[in-house]
Amino acid sequence: MKLSLYFSFGSKIFEAFHKGHGYIPEKYFCTYLKNGHIYSSFSGQKRKYFSALYDNIKEKQNLIKEMDQLYDNILTSNWNDSVNLVLNVSIWEGILSSMEEKIKAYEYDKEITKKKKEINELFDVLFILEDLRDHINEILEQSSRCSGLAGTHILASFKIENMNEHLDFLKKKYEQLLVSYPLYKYQINLVLGQGLALLRQRYTFEWKHMHDFFF
Repeated sequence: MKLSLYFSFGSKIFEAFHKGHGYIPEKYFCTYLKNGHIYSSFSGQKRKYFSALYDNIKEKQNLIKEMDQLYDNILTSNWNDSVNLVLNVSIWEGILSSMEEKIKAYEYDKEITKKKKEINELFDVLFILEDLRDHINEILEQSSRCSGLAGTHILASFKIENMNEHLDFLKKKYEQLLVSYPLYKYQINLVLGQGLALLRQRYTFEWKHMHDFFF
């Protein structure tokens, strides 16, 4: 009787320990004594020992896949299309925000942290070029308004007096971005390079990369 109680009590502790720590095995060995005979049985639980480990691996793979998809979607979009960015940037930011909680669980995982750093860098370049593109668009718009309606100076707006300062700033920024983000040279040329090329159609200024854009 004492032996039977011992095995029964031991099996309960075993089950409680595994439930308390989140490991509920599919089956475990249980021995007890009844009427002088030793019986062996297995629990009917349906979860395996390694299911938690397997789930963690799958979660990491799914997270890496999500991060790669976000990175590729941003990188391959048209950064020089204002409408495209207005429609999609908020979506990309929302996706990144939803990933933040998942990424916290892999704070010390080198692969995850590397991809997170790449995505952050991509967003940095995107926002810098977005601001510079808006700057160029405002200059071009104002330069057309300063001559008035159809060049008649009727309803003319103000003329930009410090144009050389704007041009020098944009040229300097172009060089800095190429040095800081060499992997994104295509995007830099697409936005800032072509923007400077458009400015050269209206203003005369020297730029060492001016012939790279056929202007």
